[in-house]
Amino acid sequence: MKKLITAADVKKLSGSGQAVLYVEPGTIITPSAKDLAKEMKITISYETPPEQPSSGINGQFSTTNEALDTKKHTVSSVTKIEDIPPHLIAEIVKKVLDSLPGVPKEPNLVREVDGSGVVLVKGNSVKMEPFDAGNPNLKVGIRETMTRELSPHLAAGFMEMEESAFDWTLTYNEMDYVIEGTLDITVNGKTYRGQAGDVFYIPEGTSVTFSTPDRCKFFYVTTPWPAFL
Repeated sequence: MKKLITAADVKKLSGSGQAVLYVEPGTIITPSAKDLAKEMKITISYETPPEQPSSGINGQFSTTNEALDTKKHTVSSVTKIEDIPPHLIAEIVKKVLDSLPGVPKEPNLVREVDGSGVVLVKGNSVKMEPFDAGNPNLKVGIRETMTRELSPHLAAGFMEMEESAFDWTLTYNEMDYVIEGTLDITVNGKTYRGQAGDVFYIPEGTSVTFSTPDRCKFFYVTTPWPAFL
């Protein structure tokens, strides 16, 4: 059965943007279709149509020059790595490391690192980890907020205690700022009580007892870095 091409078919083809109408030998083309094709500058061809470029899955990909030019433009417009702010690079690296299996995760600590070396630690992101003071029954938590790479000379972090006491000999110099609660430090048989807003300084080599009758939270800075961190 021969095929029939009408003016409606030509009009539909024109709307698709094609400039050549490929027809099989023996196809009947109405006079109005021929006139409309000529008017719309559509060539009628009895040749075998060329193989169409692959459109990929669901027509989402194209190998046309236009698509290649678009890809080229996209690649050329990618931001250079030196233009990316250091804190964004740090966040990207952290997310990549966190996604790797077997890599210890740093729980919920948010830092913003400037290229100058300035570091901002978000206090509300600090989550305590158990501190080994030699007695598993103690309620003592610690959270280091710096890394040796970011702060090679000073360590810093938070510590919390609840109705606990432990002896400690410092192999570093330490400053403790009491944020809340009551922190008692006993040295040479005498107890010094610090409360919110108070600051302790403990020199290297000193043996003390850290304790609290209720609970406390304090921020510490040490130099050099403690061996346990």
